[in-house]
Amino acid sequence: MTMRRFARMAVAAIVFGAAAYAIYVWSEMPKPGQLFMGYWLGYAPGGAPLQATPSSVGIVALAFAITSSGPEGDGITLKFLTSQHAADEIRAGAKALQARGVKVVMSIQGGSWVDLDPEVFAANVKAVVVDQWGLDGVDLDNEAPSIPGENFVQVVKALRHALGPDALLTLPVYMGRKRDAYLSQVRDAISFVSTMGYWSAFDVQIARFNQYAALVGPEKVAIGVADHANPGQNTKFPIVAQLAAWNPEGTHKAGMMLWNLNQSDAEADTTTREWSAAIADNLR
Repeated sequence: MTMRRFARMAVAAIVFGAAAYAIYVWSEMPKPGQLFMGYWLGYAPGGAPLQATPSSVGIVALAFAITSSGPEGDGITLKFLTSQHAADEIRAGAKALQARGVKVVMSIQGGSWVDLDPEVFAANVKAVVVDQWGLDGVDLDNEAPSIPGENFVQVVKALRHALGPDALLTLPVYMGRKRDAYLSQVRDAISFVSTMGYWSAFDVQIARFNQYAALVGPEKVAIGVADHANPGQNTKFPIVAQLAAWNPEGTHKAGMMLWNLNQSDAEADTTTREWSAAIADNLR
């Protein structure tokens, strides 16, 4: 860490469970025009609270709500998101981040993405995410092995209509241009996509970026890296700064995404700050 980074640092301690976490607020932020998104896991026990999110992170995705059907039709359940952290704790953390100017979205995984009623699903998602929780949009994590069809295209478009033009509507992606060809039909409805495949070497990461840039445009593709993924799936730390600094010729990427912000191992807090700094210091 440099003295420049700590020049305007404010340190406070939050006691969460049995552990104390320091909240570091430093002055460095990503360059204008490029975003920095991180995922916070409500299903991970312990770990850093939302308020400990590094100040360089501009978008936080709460993982995960799950698609479900109920008395009011297709919608989402928050049981998984709130399985290790109470809803009131998460909502208070989200509001604290929003007060700092951070955008907070709810990330939704599919118990099933098949045969959702687009209009009903979109209305029910808005009722929870925006009307009840006061969040800034949604993130759709559709990793089903089947190729998303016309129904999912309509789900994305219905969500954009229900949430309005200013809400964030994002998708993590990695399964390739053929599987995710539907994105070309919703490029105007989405805010951006973030690539996964975190374990890939630099050149493979760039090749994946280019696949998705061909579908939605380079300015709508962020590059994802991971410091706490499944075993063997983390990004090699030396290429994180390279990826943050890289841009396609003649234009720029959307920014960077980090998985994740709150893993609960002993060194996670320090690691998250180091990786966030590597991204923020090099994001061009």
